[in-house]
Amino acid sequence: MSRISRITTVFLTGFVFTAYHSNPQDISKSSEETNYITYHKIDKAWALSKGENIRVAVLDWLFNIKSDPAHKYVDPVSLVPGQDIGVLEPWHGEWMATIIHTIAPASKIIPIRARPKSVPNEDSMPERPYEKYVIEGIRYAADHGAAAVTSSMGPVKDSPELDEAVAYAAKKGTIFVDVHPEYLRIENKRYVFCDSADLNPLIVHSGIVSVPDHPREIDPLRDVCTWPYDIDPVFQDGWGYSNGPPIVAGVIALMKSVNSSLTVPELKDILKKTARMDDGFRVLDAEAAVKEALRIK
Repeated sequence: MSRISRITTVFLTGFVFTAYHSNPQDISKSSEETNYITYHKIDKAWALSKGENIRVAVLDWLFNIKSDPAHKYVDPVSLVPGQDIGVLEPWHGEWMATIIHTIAPASKIIPIRARPKSVPNEDSMPERPYEKYVIEGIRYAADHGAAAVTSSMGPVKDSPELDEAVAYAAKKGTIFVDVHPEYLRIENKRYVFCDSADLNPLIVHSGIVSVPDHPREIDPLRDVCTWPYDIDPVFQDGWGYSNGPPIVAGVIALMKSVNSSLTVPELKDILKKTARMDDGFRVLDAEAAVKEALRIK
């Protein structure tokens, strides 16, 4: 593509993704570190919405759909040939779905397996092995009535196919929330990202705020930032960019539940303009976002 005005380069190994732990939650952390619900005023937004009648799709891998799937899951699918969507032991996809369902407990989750098992020499590949499934998954989510579809698997390459899928989804009212900005290419194990002005305007690019143990610089490529800790006791000490998309998508479910007519551009605009500034980071504010969704109904 030719939408390039400036390039930002970041090491492939510089990204931190949430890791699975089966131990109980570490209660020694401060309440702010362990409770993104209050940090983002999600608890206050619950007075207005719990995500009723809304679906959210999760592009990921390894969901625990064999455990009471009717509780939160609908229309599960694996886009990876020969690889099942669910396993008895939950992992990354289950974590992402749990975050969304914690924020919007009345919503339903569409689990989409979009990542194959570990691929040898993945870091040296010119494109990520999950990227084609992300594009397929965005369309699947739109066709199955998702208000939002998330990916926390890593950057996705800027391409006409991605833009077409995102535009197709937007026409059906489905917004794509990605864990990283689109990249142009990989050079020497580095992602070379699009400039902020060249990113797809229909995608929400989530980020994380700086925390003491993992300080971050403000990133202009991120539309809205989230607190990077998970409160669910199944997953201990979760830190990383992965948590961003499901937190944002959970709040989108609350917004769409009170105003189903919201378009993709309106959703993104509300998320950005209702965010509060915290040490230079544009922080997601669920209460303000849901109130604004109601106001323009």
